[in-house]
Amino acid sequence: MTSENQSESQSTLKKLREKVNLTQPELSDRIGVGIRIISDWESGRKLPRFDNAVALARELGISLKVLAKAMQINVEGVPDDELPEQ
Repeated sequence: MTSENQSESQSTLKKLREKVNLTQPELSDRIGVGIRIISDWESGRKLPRFDNAVALARELGISLKVLAKAMQINVEGVPDDELPEQ
């Protein structure tokens, strides 16, 4: 990730957290990870494991696709959240 992408990721993920009025310590308590992990995600230094990404999306009230975009992950071609018809 470039430094430009890191700052975009930090800004976006932090804004999503702040939009739901959570501090880093509150969010870390809610999803069961350390504050440093939250900081690493917001700075773009690390990406969450899938189970943590699900918990993070749940707490922020967003879809996994929106979370991926916020973390500068290319989701082009990924279908929206609908089950395929059987």
